[in-house]
Amino acid sequence: MTLDPQTARAVIDACAAAIVVIGIGIAATRSIGRSIWLVAAQSILTGVAAIVVGLGTGASHLLLGGLLAIAVKGFVVPLVLGSVLRRSPVRRERHLLLGRQASIVAAVAIVFIAATAVTGAIPGTSVAASRALPAATAEVLTGLLIVMTRRKALSLVVGLLIFENGIALVAFSLTYGMPFVVELGVLFDVLIAVVVAWVYAGRMLDVLGSTSTDRLRNLRG
Repeated sequence: MTLDPQTARAVIDACAAAIVVIGIGIAATRSIGRSIWLVAAQSILTGVAAIVVGLGTGASHLLLGGLLAIAVKGFVVPLVLGSVLRRSPVRRERHLLLGRQASIVAAVAIVFIAATAVTGAIPGTSVAASRALPAATAEVLTGLLIVMTRRKALSLVVGLLIFENGIALVAFSLTYGMPFVVELGVLFDVLIAVVVAWVYAGRMLDVLGSTSTDRLRNLRG
């Protein structure tokens, strides 16, 4: 099964637009559980974009890479993070370093800045989508915004996943992906990082009773 370049481009544009909207939604929400499932949806859309590029270019490794991304980041990772959240007494970000409204404004501003910054930088390839590179740039910056403004360990992991989704969108949609071994290694690294975060978050709950990183500041010398 193959897709013509015009159809592939339209689907990738739709996925990129949805990914950006989800990124703004994550920045707007204080619910950690909601942010976990939103980033899972974003990861699934990134995987779908990879599959569409694979169908549009005949790159079979992108089909497998997209399916693995959907399975690992769309289902396995949220289940692991959700298991930690169920043990935590705190389910919301209560003391954001940047308020909810300010976070929304910052996330929207990031989208416009990213779109402006990469104008004219889209490669002239057959299925390169006009929204893929701006969306990817916006998600990298949105991930950094989440990491810098949230206090809970699980929220930091969500920010890193948003960051990784932005990198993956560039790799899949604009450069036709990396060699499959590299893609598999990246997914394995993401899974290992989440498992390590799961172990440390569980330890923080056992010792500190919370996953807030503020509690770790007392350990500094």
